[in-house]
Amino acid sequence: MSKHMQLQKVTEDLESSSNDATDGRLSETEVGELLSSQRRRVILSYLQVCDGPVEIESLIEHLTYQELEECSSGTPTHLFEAISEAVWNDHLPLLAEHDVIKFDRESGKLRGWTNIGQLAHRLREHSN
Repeated sequence: MSKHMQLQKVTEDLESSSNDATDGRLSETEVGELLSSQRRRVILSYLQVCDGPVEIESLIEHLTYQELEECSSGTPTHLFEAISEAVWNDHLPLLAEHDVIKFDRESGKLRGWTNIGQLAHRLREHSN
């Protein structure tokens, strides 16, 4: 294969992958996965009622308070630590991977991003 043909192929591959990446639509499977967790649904709801960037620590406190009301087992400190670990290690990275949120570990802030509207719409349907 000539260098020109190789370059053309690489260019086509890049255009194809960038078109896929910028498509922005979440599949039904992705939407289902993202909304399958009660904590992720609360994160999305929390972002909807807050204007602008959200303090992640405040979000974790909100989740902890809500879960303490739902069940009386465990101590608040233990629950806060467990939720904090899950939010930082599981929920935020998954939502960010799907362009639903953007978050910054240094500033400790998060905000809705490109695909949050798709989930917000489905979240309303889910709660009805």
